[in-house]
Amino acid sequence: MPSKIEIIQEILEQVVNQKKIDAYDRYFSPDYVSHGNPYIGTGLGVDSSGDQHILQFIAPGSPAEGKLQVGDELLWVEDEHRRWATYEEIQQGFLQGSRGSLYKVGVRRGDQTLEVAFAKDWIQGFDTSKDQAKSDLQEFMTNQFPDLRASIVLFLEDGDRVFSLVEYCGTHADFKREAVWREAWFVRMPEGKIVEDWTVYDGSSYFRQLGYQLIPPGA
Repeated sequence: MPSKIEIIQEILEQVVNQKKIDAYDRYFSPDYVSHGNPYIGTGLGVDSSGDQHILQFIAPGSPAEGKLQVGDELLWVEDEHRRWATYEEIQQGFLQGSRGSLYKVGVRRGDQTLEVAFAKDWIQGFDTSKDQAKSDLQEFMTNQFPDLRASIVLFLEDGDRVFSLVEYCGTHADFKREAVWREAWFVRMPEGKIVEDWTVYDGSSYFRQLGYQLIPPGA
């Protein structure tokens, strides 16, 4: 059996560098789970691609769970300081504040208009299944970085747990900007297949290289 570092190198070379997405299944267990990072928020995922704000997902265990539903149309949001009521205001961002901040949200559900109250809180993060993770990676390599390349900068292992510092580079298909960024990739790999992982990447550097600007709250 190949060593753990050889397996990680094969994944990056076969799946990322050579774009052989079907090879993904050789390296990841059918029960594989990618664990998301925790954050302070509401647990709402909003699709604003059309002319409405539609709730696309709600994080399990989040303050919104059991109160809002996927498919609800977000009409307005307010806290003790202000109200976000237009499409543009909601699109530009809302729900500032710290853990425990209280909000009221107006949604349209079918032919009903409902008002829901909840507080901002700790969100554990989203777990992603193998099929979804594979699909997300394929979309990223196809539509965003078709020339994506990856290499290992640092590698450590302890039993079935492996840490890799991975460097990625490529040119964004839409922005035509080249970027290089690093990701810390922690995996658990018993018997030669990855069963779960955690990733942390340098998002600030990544987005700045693509032309995004970091704007402080209230600016």
